[in-house]
Amino acid sequence: ITITAALLIGLSRKLSAQFSFLLSIPVIVLSALLATKDIIKEGSSFELLPLFLGFIISGVFAYLTIAWFMKLIDKLGMVPFVIYRLVLGIFLLLLPIL
Repeated sequence: ITITAALLIGLSRKLSAQFSFLLSIPVIVLSALLATKDIIKEGSSFELLPLFLGFIISGVFAYLTIAWFMKLIDKLGMVPFVIYRLVLGIFLLLLPIL
């Protein structure tokens, strides 16, 4: 939705995608803080090493995925992404009927 809205206001494809990914940062940070608050409130114990490794690995793969997606947008444009969104939207609308 954010990519589509950015395109409608005249931003380039690349800038629209960058804006969309940057917009996700506050959501990710705040959800992590909320989960941390819940863990502390419950008094759960956990090991820091697996948590830290998961954080690092997910960050690396998120970066690689975003870099790949940006290259894909440069090569193919937004048409495959639009087709994917339309097919998924139709499927989700028909899901209660199926």
